[in-house]
Amino acid sequence: MSSAVTRIAVGQLRSTNNKHKNLIDVAKCAGWAKSSGASMIFLPECLGFMGDNATHTLQQADPEIDLNGQNIPMDPFHQTLLDAINSPDDTTISFDTKIKDNPSIVQGLQFIARESGLWVSGGGVHTRVPNQSDKIFNTHVIIDDKGHLKAHYHKIHLFDVSIPNKVNLQESKTTSPGTKLVLCDSPIGKLGLSICYDMRFSEMYVDMVKKGAQVLLAPSAFTVPTGKAHWHALLRARSIESQCYVIAAAQVGRHNERRESYGHSLVYDPWGELLVDAGGYDGAGTGGNIAESDEYQSPVVCPSIVACDIDLGKIDSTRLSMPINQHRMNSKYSL
Repeated sequence: MSSAVTRIAVGQLRSTNNKHKNLIDVAKCAGWAKSSGASMIFLPECLGFMGDNATHTLQQADPEIDLNGQNIPMDPFHQTLLDAINSPDDTTISFDTKIKDNPSIVQGLQFIARESGLWVSGGGVHTRVPNQSDKIFNTHVIIDDKGHLKAHYHKIHLFDVSIPNKVNLQESKTTSPGTKLVLCDSPIGKLGLSICYDMRFSEMYVDMVKKGAQVLLAPSAFTVPTGKAHWHALLRARSIESQCYVIAAAQVGRHNERRESYGHSLVYDPWGELLVDAGGYDGAGTGGNIAESDEYQSPVVCPSIVACDIDLGKIDSTRLSMPINQHRMNSKYSL
């Protein structure tokens, strides 16, 4: 039985169409995570860019994933990211966007991982589809503490949903679906990667558990109506049925005139107990701070992190006392 206990941090962002500011916010979260003693930080979907329209998103997408990595220069922008890592509470840190028009989000994450000494889960980066100028992937990347790309997952289930007077989004207009489940070893155990809308498809997580997943990741930019209705219920259900930790980093607040996100970055343990919640449109959670001066933009202060410990022994003890995975594999049905 494993007894490994590792500290993690989960970030909460309000990303916009300003890629420089978004990456500076990520760097600040990494700085806070490092100070908390975390070995890994988890970031939400659309962490580097939240566009005003589909054309804007296509134009600003990262290049297709390069498994060989890149040399990352210490240019003025990356120096600014380093300053944000080392002084995350400094509110004066900013960057002149005219100097570098379109920074790579993946490259920025690699730099932040390397300079902070943290593993990074980048929960959703728009990356180009090879040989298709009108399509992107929604890509979840895992980067180690040396800045090396360890795994990437393309979102399988795309959010094509219309709820009258509440939500009208069609992700498939610009995004190609992935086709493969992805697991990745990490300092906190074997990760099962997913993104946002995937969490509604429980069979996906059952399959990842069968392949050895211990920690399920569901980074998101959940809409406010669907978040109020389903966010906590879905994620708690995934933790209980899988007997895994579930880590869900979230976007929060108003990104532009068309889009706002629910928030509540959180962690559930294998018994379905809520360990941390960064707050959002349903209150401050366990670790959020209510925004008093700019509540129109976000109900809670962001960027921010919440931190907690991941104890792999809790997975073992939960599964030993209630062996549902064994019972699931032995079940036989007929109609």
